[in-house]
Amino acid sequence: MMASMTATSQSVRVVVEGRAVRGEVLMSVAPGTKADVRDRALDALLATPLADAADALGAVLAAAPSAYAFPQPGKDEAGRTRFEVRGRVEAERLIPERRPA
Repeated sequence: MMASMTATSQSVRVVVEGRAVRGEVLMSVAPGTKADVRDRALDALLATPLADAADALGAVLAAAPSAYAFPQPGKDEAGRTRFEVRGRVEAERLIPERRPA
């Protein structure tokens, strides 16, 4: 299962792999943007794709959607910030996965 959303300044890809969720978010983050502002934008972008993925896994989200997104070094060719999306199911809850498997 894959849920995606693409707009001019952001792109979201979330894929269910076994009992885990993997994906990527590309979004424009202006220099000096505060973390809480960035996290609210990530929450808005990831809420539906992560909820759909959790539902497909028979689980519920254990944290805010932004908790599943981890900033990656560098930017894409359009200058957007890259975030890796990771989560795994534990006891019917989809939890953020801090370290890649």
